Amino acid sequence: MQPPAPDNPQVVAGGSGRPVRRHLALFAGAMALPILAFVATLLWRFAATERARLEAEALDAARGVAVAVDRELTGLAATLNLLTLSVPLRAGDLVAFHRHAGDIQERLGVTAVLRDGAGRRLVDARLPFGAPQLQTTLPPPTPEPQRGGRATVSGVFIGAPAGQALFAMEVQIEPIPGHDTLFLSLSLSLPVTRIRAVLATERMPADWTVAVVDEAGIILARSSRHEEFVGQPATRDLRENTTGREGSWRGTTATGEPVLATYARSEIAGWRIAVGLPEQALTEPLRRSLLLLVAVGVLLAALSLLLALLFGRRIAAPLQALAEQAAALGRGDAVRRPPTGIAEVAQIGAALVTASLALRTREEELRRLNEALELRVLERTADLAETNARLIAAATGRERAEAQLRQAQKMEVVGRLTGGVAHDFNNLLTVVIGNLTLALRRLGNADDDRVRRGIEGAMEGAHRAAALTQRLLAFSRQQPLAPEAVDVNRLVGGMSDLLRRTLGEDVAVETLLAAGLWWAHADPNQLESSLLNLAVNARDAMPGGGRLTIETANADLDGADDEAREDVPAGEYVAIRVADTGTGMPPEVVGRAFEPFFTTKPVGKGTGLGLSQVYGFAKQSGGHAAICSAPGEGTAVTLYLPRLRQAEAARPAPAATPAAEAPRRGCGRTVLVVEDDAMVRDFAVTVLEEGGCRVLAAADGPTALALVDAHPEVALLFTDVVLTGPLNGRQLATAVLGRRPGLPVLFTTGYTRDAIIHDGRLDEDVTFLGKPYTAASLLARALAMLEAAPSR
Repeated sequence: MQPPAPDNPQVVAGGSGRPVRRHLALFAGAMALPILAFVATLLWRFAATERARLEAEALDAARGVAVAVDRELTGLAATLNLLTLSVPLRAGDLVAFHRHAGDIQERLGVTAVLRDGAGRRLVDARLPFGAPQLQTTLPPPTPEPQRGGRATVSGVFIGAPAGQALFAMEVQIEPIPGHDTLFLSLSLSLPVTRIRAVLATERMPADWTVAVVDEAGIILARSSRHEEFVGQPATRDLRENTTGREGSWRGTTATGEPVLATYARSEIAGWRIAVGLPEQALTEPLRRSLLLLVAVGVLLAALSLLLALLFGRRIAAPLQALAEQAAALGRGDAVRRPPTGIAEVAQIGAALVTASLALRTREEELRRLNEALELRVLERTADLAETNARLIAAATGRERAEAQLRQAQKMEVVGRLTGGVAHDFNNLLTVVIGNLTLALRRLGNADDDRVRRGIEGAMEGAHRAAALTQRLLAFSRQQPLAPEAVDVNRLVGGMSDLLRRTLGEDVAVETLLAAGLWWAHADPNQLESSLLNLAVNARDAMPGGGRLTIETANADLDGADDEAREDVPAGEYVAIRVADTGTGMPPEVVGRAFEPFFTTKPVGKGTGLGLSQVYGFAKQSGGHAAICSAPGEGTAVTLYLPRLRQAEAARPAPAATPAAEAPRRGCGRTVLVVEDDAMVRDFAVTVLEEGGCRVLAAADGPTALALVDAHPEVALLFTDVVLTGPLNGRQLATAVLGRRPGLPVLFTTGYTRDAIIHDGRLDEDVTFLGKPYTAASLLARALAMLEAAPSR
């Protein structure tokens, strides 16, 4: 297309004349009308969407409040369940339970009430125990609680003592000793302001109203004007429109304000949580939309006029600009599209720009491709380096895990072997120690000192063998523990004098006791033995004297600690660190230090069971033991014992077995001895007969059951736990108690991984005499149980 000659004024005037401005004005008007219609539609849709959003937010708010209320009720249910498990309540000690309930009331602000099946109050935390007001019968706060331990939540009611609005949670529990009734009811009541406080924690717009309504349609709590409406019936439309799980409706509040209301139900109590939005909040989006529509219409009209004037002025010079760009193309300069609104002029200008930029575009593309290629090479190199690092880390972690697994398997196999050996030794040592004791007793005042010294020497050797056996059981984690709450700082401080006397003057003992140390859950006797073993080992590692430091601290093992192991659960522990300034150990010795019978001491200076006993005690207690040592830098052994939290109950230590020989007195009662080892059985029969008891003996469970059926005068069952035949000792005791309820049972065994000990702890209902036992300990324990048992 030939461009018009630049010196022809008519052509130039025709390209920018009036017809173009007229068309621009018409175009602006035609565009403004559909845009306004489109904006109006958008604003209308926005208002509807905003209303739907507010309704969804209100429903989400109702759900959130329901979850918060359920969370509060869950905490109350946990407190109620804790009270049902109270040891005084289970034991029938209502005085102690009343004190416990009073403590709960002071700390948590909830009132515990215990009722019998007839509704009489046995315990009321608001009243002194045994007060005359307890004799009055009050209606229960909830309908009959569900059986099976599930709690029932009441609606709002007015408490008798203070006339305060309350709600309660009640659960049915089994009868307790001393109260012949089919069931008991335990309830916790607290003011509805507790629920009002839950509403206050939920962040909502100030003009929204939240109400909690119980199953009877009574207002239990309200976000505003709570005191005025609590205990009053909810509005009729709320009661009629909240029959489902959740939903919404249009109605009025208790104050008569029109609202869009939503509701959700509490999963635990069945209460309805209603949230009301004022109608004004719903109409506000539409009003804002109309105002915005007017503003947008005015703005578009003004903008259309402004654009029409602007384009009218600028359209006069498009051909001149086009000619200038053509000349620039001829010179090889960069060409720019001329500013014009005419399509033909724009097409010519675009063609010129395209031709001008063709070479520049190819050059720019080559540059970008080169940069992209370099960037991809750098990214791939970084990816390869990262992948290589991950592979190296994975291989290192796998090698470490495999080494730990091999060590754990080796220690487990050695533990099982040592446990089996200790079992057989305990049986043998029971016979040896028992018969040596009988021999000394029968020797009396004979003048043969050589015989007496020989027996006493044999007795000393047997006791040393028994101590060795106990260390084997400690390593194999098969010794019975009696864990309890231990103040480690007090225990370590109490051992200071003993350690100084044991270690001598060449070793300085220093204790660093942490402030605010947690309580530990462990067997204090075994802990003292372990610390003494570590101190003696430290003394032997400092032949020229040195310093022994015992340090306590709180430790939180989260799996990232250097001393943490994969077989130790992450958690909170009490750490006891015993460090010396001795010769230290090389890595190969550190790796085997906890193995039984491994020792670097000279022959006759050690058995190699000291550290293995410490390791077994820590593991059986649910903790861990770690060694840090290097040649010439001393050794530090750290014990990690589980932290005892307030909610846990430490089991009291079992009564110590009397060491002195029990007085010989005839009881005339019949004792059934069940033992599959003939020598041990003969020894037990001899001791009990010399104690004045009539003794029946059996080698297995079926024989013992036949003797129980044939001899109703049997007053005590003394049985080994590990028996040959179809019944072990625990099963035999269960069968005997089925025939003779209340018959005392005394268990004995030399191998504690059996039916009466679980996780290293004796069962609650077990009376236990460990092997090897002496004649005095057997006779004392048997006579004590016979005296405590009722005569038949």
